Amino acid sequence: MKFGVFGLLTFISYLSASSAFAFDSSLEGRVKLGSSYIFDSPNGFEDFDSEAELRLGILGNAWENDVWRLDYELSADAKQADGPSVESRLREETDIDFFRAWLRLDNGDFKIRGGRQKILFGSGTIYRPLGLFDTRDVTGVVPETRGIDGFRSTWFLSPSSFLEGWLVPAKKDGSIITGLRGESLIGDIEVGIVAQYHPRSDLKDLADFDQEMVQLGYHLKGENEIGFWNESRLDIEMQSPIRFDTVFGADYTFDLGEGLHFLMEYFLTTRQKNFTLTDTKGQRTIQQIGFAMDQPVGIDIQWQIYGLYDLRDKSFQLVPQIEYSVTETLFLYLHGRAGGNIK
Repeated sequence: MKFGVFGLLTFISYLSASSAFAFDSSLEGRVKLGSSYIFDSPNGFEDFDSEAELRLGILGNAWENDVWRLDYELSADAKQADGPSVESRLREETDIDFFRAWLRLDNGDFKIRGGRQKILFGSGTIYRPLGLFDTRDVTGVVPETRGIDGFRSTWFLSPSSFLEGWLVPAKKDGSIITGLRGESLIGDIEVGIVAQYHPRSDLKDLADFDQEMVQLGYHLKGENEIGFWNESRLDIEMQSPIRFDTVFGADYTFDLGEGLHFLMEYFLTTRQKNFTLTDTKGQRTIQQIGFAMDQPVGIDIQWQIYGLYDLRDKSFQLVPQIEYSVTETLFLYLHGRAGGNIK
């Protein structure tokens, strides 16, 4: 068994303030400081990987009348990093960019939003085939997606159903990523379907950014003492080969202590011979199992652990974390990763 471990100590302090200008607004932000120690780092690399982040944003209402409301969010990140992740060029030493920057026009039943925003849906937790614009690290200290530049409109047909469409510039040859999805509650089951045309793009933060394909998918989610869900996607490349991704999941909260939440998912991806191959080991079918456990301890502490296991090559990853609430706006995280190969 090969084994590698690193630990992470992170402080996150959240900032907020309210003010009145020509329109309603509030100032929000956070300061994040973290450092990891990497056991047995490669020769010539530092042992500590560190990052400092400052995020500041303003959000609120710009205008409204008896029917319509115009609101907005504008927030930016400034990050400074040091250590092996910079030395190996996995990330930039300095990164300054917008995190969110959008305007939304809303009359209650219809919303249209343009700018940098989060477009994230589906029922999966660890694995998310329908996360078409997802850039999260779900096992990270604070999992969050960066967002995408585009336009999205949502039409609520009833309190439990809606239609949604989006246009996202591919930033290559003038192409546009276009998509449509619908979601409704049928009995006690949440049901959603989605279709998207994905041209070749220059959005390099996204998976499969340089492939042209049509993507179709669905998700189901319900609860009968035990929560359960299924989420699947079919990708059809222009030459007609296909790839199929699916995840089945379930979760339950045991009556232990203040509630022990346990979640497990099975993930399968498989593709035809002529479909573009992205796995570095040349595998066309991959199966993985993921699980997560979390439990509060009092009002100030919560622990969690993620586990990922690949059924093909027997590799695994364990990601434990403890969150301690120092104050209502200051949090301390102890976070680690252990990875290896069982053979």
